[in-house]
Amino acid sequence: MTAAADRAAGVRVAVELRSVPDCPNLAPARHELRAALADVGLPLAVVTEVVGDYLSPSILVNGVDVMGGIGDGSAACRLDLPTGERIRAALRQAVGAGLATAVTEQSRVDCCAQPGNAIRTDRPRRAEQLPDSLRQVHRAILRHFAATGGAPTDADIRVGAGTADLDTAKALRELAREDLVAVDSAGRLVAAYPFSPTPTPHRVSFGDVEVFAMCAIDALGMPFMLGTDAAIASVDPHTGRSVRVAITNGAATFQPVEAVVVYAATGDAGRSVDTCCSTINFFTSASSAQAWINAHPNLAATVLDQDQAVTLGRDIFEPLLARHSPSLRQRHRYTG
Repeated sequence: MTAAADRAAGVRVAVELRSVPDCPNLAPARHELRAALADVGLPLAVVTEVVGDYLSPSILVNGVDVMGGIGDGSAACRLDLPTGERIRAALRQAVGAGLATAVTEQSRVDCCAQPGNAIRTDRPRRAEQLPDSLRQVHRAILRHFAATGGAPTDADIRVGAGTADLDTAKALRELAREDLVAVDSAGRLVAAYPFSPTPTPHRVSFGDVEVFAMCAIDALGMPFMLGTDAAIASVDPHTGRSVRVAITNGAATFQPVEAVVVYAATGDAGRSVDTCCSTINFFTSASSAQAWINAHPNLAATVLDQDQAVTLGRDIFEPLLARHSPSLRQRHRYTG
């Protein structure tokens, strides 16, 4: 068994090759797909070919078009034909990050798992399954960031967790193994998703507190986690133009109104901070987002519309402090 095949073992990946009847570009796309599957170590059996009213030919890996988007579109011959490089990147993303309908113990799904698919994110499940004492540490870290805008000290963590004799270094390492936080070689926090202890392009303000988010999705999820209104200020990495989002009573308003989010990852296995945090960004428009994606063919990426991006952020982060800070949706449900 090759190294690629060994890496792919145990991971189920769903691939669709879509086309319209008599598509002249189907055969070249099929050839590129089969070559990519062989390189990554996946069998031809993972591929389903379908003919119908599609943008043709299209190759979807776990429901995501390898050329960007979610695979929707009317029957037409596409100009951006699937390339071998983009197909390989998407397949490696699927294998490396464990993008499967059933995930093996060795292939855990994180927030970068599958662009646009909130169901496949398991950060809330990981947090909920922590031992109670460690879960209190995690929540203490998040609450400190929310209250101060900065990272907690060891003493802050001990006070927040209510454990005077806590071994904070050990606790942070255990949280880092679950990718709930990230630490450097000295054990210092470099991420406590959704918060960043250092400046990023994504500023989130609520009340008198301003914090930095690790990525665009983290910024959108933050107010739902905290049950508060928020203002987000970011920048389009392609044009350099400003993007702002106001979240009020659980509803998001984007400026410019055409703004979108690119959800992208390297496809490598590893920490979120290393594989996707810097590549999940706000863009002023879908055309700007696609231009950026085209300039980064090494990434597996998709464009999320505003509703998709907000839903993804909410679903990942809202549960993390739910017992301590009821969400805006819950508050409205009970108070009318």
